[in-house]
Amino acid sequence: MTREKSCHSSGDPDIFHLPPGDTSLAGTMQEGRDFMFAVLREVDFTGADFYWALFHEAVLDGAIMTGCDLRGAVFNKASLCGANLQRADLGHDNLGGTTDFVGADLSGADLRVARIGGANFTGARLVGADLRGARSASALPDRVACFDGADLTDARLDGTDLKGASYDAATVFPRRFRPDRAGMVMRKVRDKGRWKDR
Repeated sequence: MTREKSCHSSGDPDIFHLPPGDTSLAGTMQEGRDFMFAVLREVDFTGADFYWALFHEAVLDGAIMTGCDLRGAVFNKASLCGANLQRADLGHDNLGGTTDFVGADLSGADLRVARIGGANFTGARLVGADLRGARSASALPDRVACFDGADLTDARLDGTDLKGASYDAATVFPRRFRPDRAGMVMRKVRDKGRWKDR
């Protein structure tokens, strides 16, 4: 049984749901709010402030998060398939913390012109995602955008600024994409006192 069916069939009043097309949270301040396990498919959040919000395992497929402030938010294992994150700010929070998409599914998501400097996409699926014009520049050189183990198969990376972003041996890129030419840095791990490629 999928998580969404489980949420609907349980009738659990603690699971936050909004119907597709709902605009009640667009442009609102939701700083630090808990949306863990919420079902928010195709909801319009345009311009909302989700600074430090929690979206662990939430269903946000097709959600519209254009221009949202997502700094410091946590989307670990969330589903954002086909979500619109154009011009969203996924950069560092005011304390230098990251926006986490660890194990999240962003397949087909639109991240055009998004600010991704410092975002953590470790183990995320970005299959067919559109990152054209996204910027990974970070004011904190030790906290760059991280794509370790991410799947970027068929992602659109034309004009994406990935200079300094990290990846590892498990990262999957689109055919013919050369991460070194894009200025990305392969992450190294320490093994018995020596550094080696992961």
